Amino acid sequence: MSDGQVYDTIAEHYRESKWLLFRHFIERYTLVELLGDLRDRTVLDLACGEGVYARQFKRSGAAGVTGVDVSEQMIALAEADERRDPLGCRYVCADAAAFTPAAPVDVVTAIYLLNYARTRAELDRFLQACYRALRPGGILVGFNDNVRRPPRPGDSLAKYGLEKTCPDPPRESDAIRYRLTNHDGQAFEFDNYYLEPATYAAAARAAGFDDFRWVDAMLEPSEQDDSYWDDFMTQEPLTGFTASKAAGTSATGR
Repeated sequence: MSDGQVYDTIAEHYRESKWLLFRHFIERYTLVELLGDLRDRTVLDLACGEGVYARQFKRSGAAGVTGVDVSEQMIALAEADERRDPLGCRYVCADAAAFTPAAPVDVVTAIYLLNYARTRAELDRFLQACYRALRPGGILVGFNDNVRRPPRPGDSLAKYGLEKTCPDPPRESDAIRYRLTNHDGQAFEFDNYYLEPATYAAAARAAGFDDFRWVDAMLEPSEQDDSYWDDFMTQEPLTGFTASKAAGTSATGR
């Protein structure tokens, strides 16, 4: 089953998972901090899912937001939300690795996109698409499985609604099985794939990014004195990343 078909079957559950606390207090907060001021900027949201972040970007003042996802059902949910509450977001059902916007954008977001690459070649395609879509001086911001800290025997994040399992130690292309359990008790599963941190760095350089860097996930300040988050922040299951396209480069490369 393709990634698009997998997400067609779990789209409603995945949308509901956005209410899990870690997705708000860690995932969303980290992205907001990394993105900074979006006012008057154009954004391409690759792997946009049901559009929750695309809509947030538009509400934050982005001049234009396009969301791209390979799942038809995810895009259908995003478009339904846009019809109910029009913000001006545009959605496209397409393979992120093959998508090129009509004009270069200021910001590309890749939120849980890169970790679907099973091989270096697939990762190359994702990062090349990100680079190609950016104007010179534009930025790439994303969130990802933390390949710097694979799950270890005995780790448990079940109290947060998140469980991850993979071979110990993982090798390139090994599946990382995610199991999310929503507040209503409904659980669903999907796979990401493990590639070495050095593979990410090499693929980013090959695509044209000179400054790709991992950024540790951040906890919203209002929660930092709550010991509830200690296990999550210690195990570091997820991570942010950033890169930029140098000013003075061409649309497609150096």
